[in-house]
Amino acid sequence: MTIRRLLLSALTAALVAGPLGMTVANASFSNSAALPGMSISSVTVAAPGSFSGSLTCGSPNSTMAAGWTLSATPGITGYLVTVYFSDGFKQTVPLASTATSWSASISSFNVTAYKVQYSVTTQTSYGWTKESAKTAWFQC
Repeated sequence: MTIRRLLLSALTAALVAGPLGMTVANASFSNSAALPGMSISSVTVAAPGSFSGSLTCGSPNSTMAAGWTLSATPGITGYLVTVYFSDGFKQTVPLASTATSWSASISSFNVTAYKVQYSVTTQTSYGWTKESAKTAWFQC
């Protein structure tokens, strides 16, 4: 039993004295480099310019049409023409990035019973869009 007590006392003393006599590892590193100046900017997506629309009434069909100038925004992937009907329905037509006009035939019944107006939206490769002002309402 004495050996146990001596061994226990020695281990206890080593545990208590051990951390007191040890030094903690300490390291410090430093480095620096000059960075070139940089700036962050964003693009404002512009709606197509000079947008106008028309409706030519006929029988049995009428012709809806719109024209515009290309948007100067970089990264244009296309245009989206939207036809709004006075009952709340809307229809969209995707067009190429070089399109500057659109026309479509519609039953004269639809443009006699409802008013229509149009807009055109710029679409970009980075997902931003900008819709033009809507035309006046048209009806036959």
